[in-house]
Amino acid sequence: MANEKPAGVSSPLPRSVCPTCKTPNDLGALTCKKCGEIIKKGAKGGGKSAPEYDATEGSFSPACVVIPAVLILAAVVFFLLAVGRGPKPGTCEYNQAQLAKAVWRYNKANPDRHMTTLDQDALTRPGKGGKPIIKDKMVCPVNPDATYRLESDGSVSCSRCTKKR
Repeated sequence: MANEKPAGVSSPLPRSVCPTCKTPNDLGALTCKKCGEIIKKGAKGGGKSAPEYDATEGSFSPACVVIPAVLILAAVVFFLLAVGRGPKPGTCEYNQAQLAKAVWRYNKANPDRHMTTLDQDALTRPGKGGKPIIKDKMVCPVNPDATYRLESDGSVSCSRCTKKR
């Protein structure tokens, strides 16, 4: 029972100590009463606080990774939405692109007889593998009477939809 404190007596409040003159000061005081020196928060009796973030120690804040990653992701999504995916199926531009690919495949499969004028009948006939290059003849969805032509550069143009240059 010798270690017990008498009832009603409380322990004194912890005090912060000035690092220069070692004078005890009130808890929470910013400057020393005696010498006027600034008292650090982590001084004796002031309690331990979390260490400050130091960028030179090699650790980093998660925001340093998350924020740039979100910005890069937003830029990629915006770019994909802005650029688009090319012509949509069912449009004349899509048919022109499919015919140009089919002519390129035909010329690659038949190096001895290159296609100089667009012949959709030759593209629908079964080739060496037994499959046709295109399943059906393609018709312009804007004007069914329009015809597709093979240009000298290998592209396909529509007599109705392709703008005159």
